[in-house]
Formats: sequence, C-alpha cells, structure tokens
Amino acid sequence: MKKLFLFSIAALFAVVSFAQKPKVKNDPTHDEKPLHFGFSLGINTMDFRIQQSQTGIDSSIAADVEHLQPGFHVHAISNLRLAENFDLRFTPGISFGGERQIAYREFRTTNLLIDSADLPVIVESNFLEFPLILKYKSKRLNNFRPYLLGAFNTRIDLAATKKTWGRSKKENNLVLVDPLDFYYELGFGMDFYLHYFKFGIEFKYSVGLTDVLKTSLKRKDEPGGYLYPPVEDAIYTNVIDKMNSRMFMISFHFE
Repeated sequence: MKKLFLFSIAALFAVVSFAQKPKVKNDPTHDEKPLHFGFSLGINTMDFRIQQSQTGIDSSIAADVEHLQPGFHVHAISNLRLAENFDLRFTPGISFGGERQIAYREFRTTNLLIDSADLPVIVESNFLEFPLILKYKSKRLNNFRPYLLGAFNTRIDLAATKKTWGRSKKENNLVLVDPLDFYYELGFGMDFYLHYFKFGIEFKYSVGLTDVLKTSLKRKDEPGGYLYPPVEDAIYTNVIDKMNSRMFMISFHFE
C-alpha cells in the first residue's frame, strides 16, 4: 500500500512538469467562490495493522492480513474558501465493499489450535464517514493545480454488528471489530479546470487511531447471555494484541 502511495506521488510530479507551458485558462474565477459544492467517487483498499500478543508468541501463532478486496466510496463535497491557498472541506459519505482476509499461521506441528476450515477469516466493513479536511493549494498552473491535504475523519462501521462473516460452517464469526473509529489522513491531488466544472484526482492514506479488535461481546437477548468469542474460538482473538485500521483511497472529484 505504501509503494502505491509513493508511485502516485511520482505520477503527480510528472503531470505538473508537463503542465508548465502557458495556455488559456478555463473557468478562471472558480477558486474565488466563497463556497461551492460537488460530489466524489472512488475506490479504496482497507487494511489492518496487526500486533501480535504474548499469547500468540507463546502459542507460536501469527496473524496477518494476506489479501485485500477493493471497495468503493461515494461522497458529497462542501468547500469553504479560507484564503488564496487554503480551503476547508467537509465530505461526508459512505465506503462499502472493502474486505480484509486474515490468515493464521501456526508454527507447531502438534497441538494444533487453528482449524484450516475457518481460514481465511474475512472482515468486511461498510463505513459512514465524516472527514473534515484542510486543503493547501499551490499556485495554479494553466488549467492544473496540485494540492496537499490533512484531515481528521470519523468512521462508523455499519457492518460491525454482523456476527456471521468469516466462517462457512460455524455459527459465529471469529473476529469482530468495534463500529466507531477515528483517523488522521494525509494526501495530495491535482485539480483540472475544464470548461464547465473542476475535475480532481486525489490520493489519500488513512491511519486508524484506536484498537478496533472486539475481544468480548455479551448478548442480553438470551438467558444467561452469550459470550463472544466462545471458549473454543478465543484463540483467534487472543493471539492479537492490537488491530488498527488502515485505508488507501483514490477519489475522483467533480466540483
């Protein structure tokens, strides 16, 4: 994911270098508007940074994300002009379809605790998100304008309440996540000024600030309650000390 982010930076510099020759400007007053709106479409990949617990070390079991399934996102855009080079943006939206597959590797050949029929453990997320973004724009170059951004994002995972993903033969999921998480985000992009609107391409990397691994869950709708995970499945969460979310997004803005 980091290599993709660095490649995107190199591609942006190549476009900026190509745009140096003077041309007629399209929509020259677009960025002078105090407030404007738009929408955004894009693709993303969701990931976890997994830290092994002492139980995992003692049990010789390692957990890691081995495969990422890309997702899709849609956002509304509200852009407030703060100064010549600064905008404040609020882009609420939804990201869905992203999937992370967690693999468990057991290095002992005896007393196996991991059932291969359960692997990989699939965690899918559908986020409601509310990013607040500070955008720094460079000087406009003909009909191009590169920019940098920093953001704080609140995400609510609508899929976190489902307890049946990740297992094909057993009733309950092996790994659940907390629905609420907070992120800091860094990114960059390029605005292209067309005749009737501004089109932007943006690359953004999100880092989750909280440990989203849910280690226990009590259901009150059953006599005596129900403990998650069941004792026989606790090893799947016990070998993980912390699990923090990561997300890489490519967005296409229409403003």
